[in-house]
Amino acid sequence: MIYRGRVTMLSTGFINLCVLVAFTFVGSLTYTGTHSRHVSRYLFRYLLSVASGAALIFYSVTLSPGVRVDYRYMPVALAGLFGGPRAAFGVALPLIAYRFWIGGLGAPAGILSLLICALLASYFAPAFRERRITRRNLWIPPVLFALTNLTVLIIPGQGWHLFETVYPVLVVLHSLGLMVVFSVLQSRFGVVAETLGFERLAYRDALTGTLNRRAFNRDLETLPEGATFLLLLDLDRFKTINDERGHPFGDRVLVALSSVLHESVRGNDQVYRIGGEEFAVVLQGTDARGAASVAERIRSTVEQQVGARCEAADLSTTVSIGLTEWTGSGSQSLQVADQLLYKAKHKGRNQVQTTAFFAML
Repeated sequence: MIYRGRVTMLSTGFINLCVLVAFTFVGSLTYTGTHSRHVSRYLFRYLLSVASGAALIFYSVTLSPGVRVDYRYMPVALAGLFGGPRAAFGVALPLIAYRFWIGGLGAPAGILSLLICALLASYFAPAFRERRITRRNLWIPPVLFALTNLTVLIIPGQGWHLFETVYPVLVVLHSLGLMVVFSVLQSRFGVVAETLGFERLAYRDALTGTLNRRAFNRDLETLPEGATFLLLLDLDRFKTINDERGHPFGDRVLVALSSVLHESVRGNDQVYRIGGEEFAVVLQGTDARGAASVAERIRSTVEQQVGARCEAADLSTTVSIGLTEWTGSGSQSLQVADQLLYKAKHKGRNQVQTTAFFAML
């Protein structure tokens, strides 16, 4: 009977660990390295953390009537180490309510341990800014769970016995459990980092770091109609610059131009290098007057600063710009902007050409 009891405890403990790993893996999939749909992802992550804690309590190992042992602290610890006190107590409180509902001799100790875990994890959060276990913070999990599990002492009639027999094992198992969780998460973080690295190679221009033509074509498919404007610009007489000063200097001019473009637009606008000395800017959330103002600011700043940024004060660098309202058709808007760009070239360069819509302002 004793042997069967131990086998049952081991199998239940293994199931508890499997539940922990499974929920951690699913939760790790919400880490994408981007801020898109971040509210819904955070909400899903929170609900998953609470659900995992409840599942861990449900599949806990029963040491004696009303006394349960499990990995319920892991979701609370992760929430605190990654998100601070608000996240930690946000996860802990529903688990406390669930543990209170279950009741039993160990309920007060279980509730208190969840509160202690949330408090300590929040306190140690600054040591886990890198979201991984290193030699500098390796000591934290044992300390965290050594203090959390001290609550076994307040279990009526069994406290000291459990402290002598079970407490050291709990500290070790919970510490190892947190390391397993971090291992799962670290694997996901690595995959995300590699994916973002490949995406950067695929959608970024190697010279200027600006989004490239592939990214431009991708983004055109999702641009909203209305309050969106497309700006195409081309460096004037760039071939002459390359011929007279060399291609390395021409590269410096392109880098300086890219910097000016990024500094001249707003946070929700996008800059692309779509070929050679030709760039595109997508302006969103503005009107025609605002778009024209940005285009003129770019033209003026390029003329005044690009030469100086390349340490060539004698260099006269200008751009020709075509600006049009986005109509919802990528090919049509691009064609109109391209025609306006060449109109600016033929009319003497260093100017902004717009559609008749802008002339009515």
